[in-house]
Amino acid sequence: MASVDFEQQFHRINRVFYPFYFAFNLACVLYYSARWDAYHFGIALGTLIIPALPELFYRLFRLRRVEQLNFCVLAFSFLGYTLGSVIDLYQRIDGFDKLVHTLSGLFVSMLCLCVYCAARPGKKPEADERLLAGLFVFLGSMAVAGLWEICEYAVHAITGRDVQRVLLTVVDDTMQDMISELIAGGHAYAPGNGDVYFSVRSDPSYGVVSGRNVDELM
Repeated sequence: MASVDFEQQFHRINRVFYPFYFAFNLACVLYYSARWDAYHFGIALGTLIIPALPELFYRLFRLRRVEQLNFCVLAFSFLGYTLGSVIDLYQRIDGFDKLVHTLSGLFVSMLCLCVYCAARPGKKPEADERLLAGLFVFLGSMAVAGLWEICEYAVHAITGRDVQRVLLTVVDDTMQDMISELIAGGHAYAPGNGDVYFSVRSDPSYGVVSGRNVDELM
C-alpha cells in the first residue's frame, strides 16, 4: 500500500517536472539556435529524446510504467546532461563533474539492476543469483563509463571542444592523465615528435634486477 502511495506522489511530481524539463530544454534549443551555436544546439536537442527512453524500456521488457524510475532518469538527465553539458556547468563549476560522475555510478548501477531483474523470469532474481546480479551491475556500470569516455573523445575529434578539460587541467579521465602526471613529476619526457618516453634516471631502482647502473645501459 505504501509503495502505491509513493507511486502516486511521484506521478503528481512528474506532472510538474516533465513540463518543466521540456520547457527548459526547449528554451535552450531556441537560445542556441538563435546564437548559431551548432554544438550546444545539438546536445540541447538530444535532451528532448531522454523522456522517451524509459517508455521504450517498458515496452521492450513488457513492464508497467514506474513513476519513481521515470523521475530518477529525468532528474539525473537534467543534472548531468542539461546543466552539465547544455548549460556548461562542467566547465564553469570546479568539482561539478566529480559530483555528477559519483551520482552516475549509483544511478547506472540502479538501472543495470533494473535491466537484470526485467530480463529474469518472474522479473525477480533468485537468492543464489546475487553474485551474478552483482557482476552484471558492475560490468554494466563499467561499460557505460567506457562508452561515456568514447563519446567525449568523439566530441573532441568532431568539434575540437575540450570536453575533458585537458588544455585547462593538463589531465583527463583516462590514459592521458597518467601520461601527464608522469611528465609533470619528471618520470617521463616528450621530445616533441609525438612520443613519450620513460625517464629511467627518475627511478632509483632501475637496473637493480640486471645488476647494471643507468650509465651502462645508455
